[in-house]
Amino acid sequence: MCIARYFCILTHSLLALLALVQLSVGLAQQAHADNGECIVLGASGKVLYDLRPLARNNREYSVDGLESGFTFTLRICDNSTEHRPLAQWQSGRDSGSLGTAGGRPFLRRNKLLVEYTNGDACPGAAKLNRSALVSFVCEAHVEGEHGQPELIAEWNQCAFMFEWRTPLACVSGKRIGVEGSGGPSDKASDGNGASQGSVAFVVIFVVGSVYILGGFLYNRVFNLSSGLRGIEQLPNYRFWRGIYVLSKRGVLLLADGATRLVDVARGRRGAIHIDAAEHNIRNEIFASTADESEGDALPFALR
Repeated sequence: MCIARYFCILTHSLLALLALVQLSVGLAQQAHADNGECIVLGASGKVLYDLRPLARNNREYSVDGLESGFTFTLRICDNSTEHRPLAQWQSGRDSGSLGTAGGRPFLRRNKLLVEYTNGDACPGAAKLNRSALVSFVCEAHVEGEHGQPELIAEWNQCAFMFEWRTPLACVSGKRIGVEGSGGPSDKASDGNGASQGSVAFVVIFVVGSVYILGGFLYNRVFNLSSGLRGIEQLPNYRFWRGIYVLSKRGVLLLADGATRLVDVARGRRGAIHIDAAEHNIRNEIFASTADESEGDALPFALR
């Protein structure tokens, strides 16, 4: 009965710890996806571009097509659950979709782009769908906070090309996990670093808990003949105690060696000071003796 009770406790503890690990890993992956879907990373792991400020509150950007007769609405990195186009067009009373897929930044030939695909059927070409491409250009000084997209080209009212001059298209070069100026890239880096660190901590905690709890219950229930009592029931107690004693002796030896080196250094400095003082005293004694000898040898007294 006792063995069954301890076995049930161990089983429930393991299941709870595994569930905690699975939950932590899932949350970390979700946080990583939310933080990274609007960020472009370089090969070295640095954040090259961060367009998340354009996606705050699912903001929509209106573009006047001017001579084309169209007006457009664009959304960047939309995370909403609503099933609506990421890019829309309107011409008079007619409206439609430029794309229901895409809207994420990517690099093509060192150009920062956002593409919208799978829009409405193109006029006169039922096998083609409307699409749009936004090219981001680095511009430090723009109107507003992040600039505004502009239509620069269109093809048969089917494909549309936009240009967006914004400071966000300038390479930031910030590394993930390193604190910087406190901007959006740094916040994403902190979030990713914290998620990975929490997962590692939970895994280490779970493994350590299973090791200690499982070994303790085994020694207490199944290994009664060993005669272990108290703290000795912990798994591999003698091994870990040996490591502790060895580490303690090593620290004491290092401290003793450092103390000896300090004493030797101080002794050498003291000996140098004593030799210098003795040398000065000898010079004074011999100099005064030499002066007296010269005075006695003169046939007349010095005045």
